[in-house]
Order: sequence, then C-alpha cells, then structure tokens
Amino acid sequence: MLKFDKSLHLLGIAACAALTLFIVFTQFFGRFPSQIQYGTCLMLAIVAMASLRKGSTDQAPRSSASLLGAVLVLLASILTWAYFSNQYDEIANFREGLPNTGDLWCYAIGTLLVIWAAHKAEGWMLTTVVMIAVGYLAFGHLLPGIFEHRAFTLSRILEVSYSYRGIFGVALASVVDIVIAFVILGTALRLTGAGDLFNDLALLLTKGKRSGPAQTAIIASTFFGSINGSAPANVAATGVLTIPMMKRSGFSPRFAGAVEATASCVGQIMPPVMGVGAFIMSDIAGVPYVTIMVAAILPALLYVLSLSITVSCEAGRQNIKPLVEEAGPKWNRGMTIRLGLLVLGFGSLLAMLISGLPATYCGLVATGILLAAATLFPETRLKRRQWVEMFTDSGRDSLSVLLSCAAIGIVIAALSSTGFGIKLNQEITALGAGSMFLALLLAAACSIVLGMGLPTAASYLMVIFVAGPALIELGVPKLTAHMFVFYYAVLSAITPPVALAVFAAAAIAKTKPMGLAITAMRIAAVGFVLPIMWVYHPELMVTPNTDWVALGAYLPLVILAIIALASGQTGYLIRPLTLVERVGLIAAAVFIALPHEALNIASGIALLLYFIYLLRGKTRVKAA
Repeated sequence: MLKFDKSLHLLGIAACAALTLFIVFTQFFGRFPSQIQYGTCLMLAIVAMASLRKGSTDQAPRSSASLLGAVLVLLASILTWAYFSNQYDEIANFREGLPNTGDLWCYAIGTLLVIWAAHKAEGWMLTTVVMIAVGYLAFGHLLPGIFEHRAFTLSRILEVSYSYRGIFGVALASVVDIVIAFVILGTALRLTGAGDLFNDLALLLTKGKRSGPAQTAIIASTFFGSINGSAPANVAATGVLTIPMMKRSGFSPRFAGAVEATASCVGQIMPPVMGVGAFIMSDIAGVPYVTIMVAAILPALLYVLSLSITVSCEAGRQNIKPLVEEAGPKWNRGMTIRLGLLVLGFGSLLAMLISGLPATYCGLVATGILLAAATLFPETRLKRRQWVEMFTDSGRDSLSVLLSCAAIGIVIAALSSTGFGIKLNQEITALGAGSMFLALLLAAACSIVLGMGLPTAASYLMVIFVAGPALIELGVPKLTAHMFVFYYAVLSAITPPVALAVFAAAAIAKTKPMGLAITAMRIAAVGFVLPIMWVYHPELMVTPNTDWVALGAYLPLVILAIIALASGQTGYLIRPLTLVERVGLIAAAVFIALPHEALNIASGIALLLYFIYLLRGKTRVKAA
C-alpha cells in the first residue's frame, strides 16, 4: 500500500512537470484550440491534485478508501478530457445547445471534478461560493425580486457550466495564457537565488533604523510579491524572516504579523509585474500593458509610503531601538551576481513587454535568459535536481490559482446567464445616480466580499464582471474602474472574516487572527481610501491624458494626508499625541481626500502649519 501511495504521488509530480512543459511547448510550437488547450491543463491539474500527498511521502500512507478515490478521480479526469478533446469539433460545429447523452455525462463529471479539485486546493470558502452559484442556476427562478431569473433545465446548467462561458472561460484562460508563465519565472528566480536578493536588499536598506525590521518586511514583500501573485504565499516566504525579527525588536506579535500581512498585499499592486495582475487586466480591459504599469506606479508608491510612515510612528510610540545583534548581510560577489540576474531578467522582460510582445512569450523568454545567465556562475547554476524542481515546482505552484479560476468560471457563468450580474450593475448605477460615493462603497464592498478566500486573480476576475461595468456606466474611466476593483480584490486578503494573508501571518506570529486582521486593516487604511481618491482625483493615476498641473498641486496634499492619517491612528509624530490632536489629524486627512478643492487646500495648509509647530517644538527641546 505504501509503495502504491508513493507511486501515485510520483504520478502527481509528473503531472505538475507535464503542465509546465505543456505551457512551454505550446507557446513556442503552436497552441491547440482554446478549449482543448485549457482542458489539457485542467486535466493535468486535477490529476496532480488527486495524486499528490499533502505532506511528506515518509508519513503514514493514505487509507485504501482515499487511494481508491484518488484513482477514480484521475481516471475520470483523463476519460472526460479524452472524450471532450475527441468530440470538440462535433460539439462546436453541430451540438452546441443540443448536447447528446455522452456530452451531458462529460459536462456533469467534468464540473464535479473541477469543484472537487478547487475545494481541495482552496477549501470550503470557494466551494461554498461555487455551490451557491450552481444552486442559483437551478433554483433562482423561485426567488423573488431582482434574484429571479428564467428557469434552466439540468442539461442547460451543465452546458453553461462546462463551456467557454463557464469553466473554460476568461478566468481559466487568463491563468493558462498568462499566469503560469510568470509562476515559472518566479520559480526560476527562487532556484537561482536571485529572489533571495529581495530580502538581502531590504535588510541592507533598513539596517540601523529602529523601525528597520518592519521596513524590511515592507520592502522585501513589495519586491517578492510582485512576482509571487499570492499574499498568503508571500507571507509564508518572507514572514518567517521578518515577523520574528520584528518581535525581537519589540513590536507586538499582533503588529508584526499585521505589517507582514499588509505588506504582502503591496507586491500585487506594484509594477512592473503586479503579481501578473497587470497582464490579466490588460487582457480583460483591452488596455495596453504599459499604460497599466505607468498608471499603477504612483498609487502603489503612495501605499508603500503610508505603510512605511505608519511603522515608523509605531516604532517611535513604543520607543523601539535598532536591533544591534542583526548585523545583516554584507555585499559580496554572490549578491552582485544575483543583482545582475535580476536586472537582466526584469530588464529583458520589460523591454519585450514595452515592445508589445505577448505577455506569456515575454515571461518564458525572460525565464530562459535568466536561466542561461545563471549557468555562467557557480553560485547560481542549477544542479540536475534543481532543473527537475524547476518544472515540477512551477506546475505545483500553479495548481491553486488554475483550479480556483476554473471553478470561478462557474460563478461567472451563473452571473451572466441568469442576468443577475446585469441587475446588480443596474442597482449600483441607480445608486450612483443619487450618490457616486455610495455607488463606490457598494462596488468596493462587492470586491471585498466576493473576493474573500480567493487568490487575487480569481477574485478580480469574478468581481470585475459584476462591479466593473456599473462603474464605467457611471462615468468612471475603464482603467480606473479596473484598478478600483483590483485594489479591493487584493485587500480582501486582509479583510475579515476570511483573510488568508492574516491567517498565514497569525500562524507565524503565534497570535489570534481576528485581532491581527483588525490591526492589518488599520495599518492599510490608506489602501482602502486610495481607490476612491483616484476616482475623484484622476490625476493620481498617470495616463497620457493626465493633468500634470493638477497632479503637482494635489500630490503634496496627499502626502500630508498620509502622514496625518498614519500619525493620527498610531498616536505618535515626533512626540506622543493627545486625543484631540489625533482626531484633528485624521479629520484633516479625510478632508484632503474629499472632492472639494477649497477644503483640500485649507486642510493641507493647516497640516503643514501643525507639522512646522511640532518640528519647532522638537528643536526647542533639543536646544534646552
């Protein structure tokens, strides 16, 4: 039994490697028709999910029932894929809308397999959302009001779910066509050691500062998360270093975990890669990648600035001293080589992307350049085992987002086929006719609630078809609307009750998740406000039509507001602040965020005078 268990696990590893090789091969030697291309990737992912063990192969073997179930799942997935691939031309040309019995069995088994695999990958939250969508398709005609839709037959539900409108739709397409290529790039960065430079640089840049460990978490997570694409995975990768370091310096476990969880969201909004969000957004919105990258830079930098100021104020409030025992890394030949690899890899990636080449091609070619350059140096050259890991780990790391996005396709199909998405758009639009602010709050709530418990790519893809069209109809520019939804989808990772990044950080920090989530939301306050600000102040997103005069006038006020909000919520700025001062600072920050020019300027002048007053007080104390 143990031997069979290990053999099954090896089959899962082989399926992961096959998934990576399939993506590379079809990119350079020609793709199959879309639904066969996506179906093959989906089959390999389900086979891998059924075969792989959760832990080490040295642990107790799986039970006979568990092994039998795994074998049945992988056989069913292979047979479903084989039938669908063989019958694809007939289905597409003659049987769309008129499925035969064989088709319906294929659709039913395939849909169940996707739901099962997504459940195993992401847990009950995603499963619940998908099952609600299926239940809505089946029984929504019995519901009242805007929830009611026309009745669907079972065959129609199965066909809608297992089609280009559902499982094989835009969500799975984005993963297969874009995301996996950058997962491969991330794996190459990790195995060559180039990715480790992010932590080393962060430590060097923040050495000797009392908020240094927290600043390290912010910088390292910003770099690492940009290519990682998953806030929980980012916490797991960088938090094991930064959270204990913050705790040793004197930060509370709750604050240390909250900083790491919040910082792990930053990378996904930081160009150039944005956790592949920029490429998915470009594909969905029809906006050039370069336009998205440039527009995202300033909001991302403002968000990072807010986190940095917040942790600095907290370090001052607690009178934390720099960690003298943390010598930090010393610059050496290995770091120089890794820096060169990063510059070469990302430089070639950006050059190709800016030239307009497809994102997947750019990601894979940049990976090849990185690996070729790494073989020139013994410090970064991959060993034979690492080459195997290159393919197996890339496939394994892709499973979660691939399967969750396939399942999200069912939700998207339910929203579009029943017309509920259109109805919800209409409700948001109607609300916006009376108050744009209320419409923005509703859209933000949709993004956060629907994105809970999902990878960022999956939550963005699901929500953009619900809230995006309503925002655009209300006059919000297309790119602004997509960025609005994307930001809140990212922030759902730290929003209770299902805050995946928070749970990952709480496990490392050894503290309660809910308290940590509240602290994380407080630290990320600017992130929750920024999307609303750039709707009312579009100059914050740099585009070819940016009003540079307006940006030059408003940006200093935004920076003042960030300082005010950070210091007001922590209770420290140069010195401890009174309750009245804290309330006044937070109120002034809110006034700057409002779409009222005179109030913005008056609040900015008041804050500037107050900051000068504090600085003069500090100077007098030093002189005395």
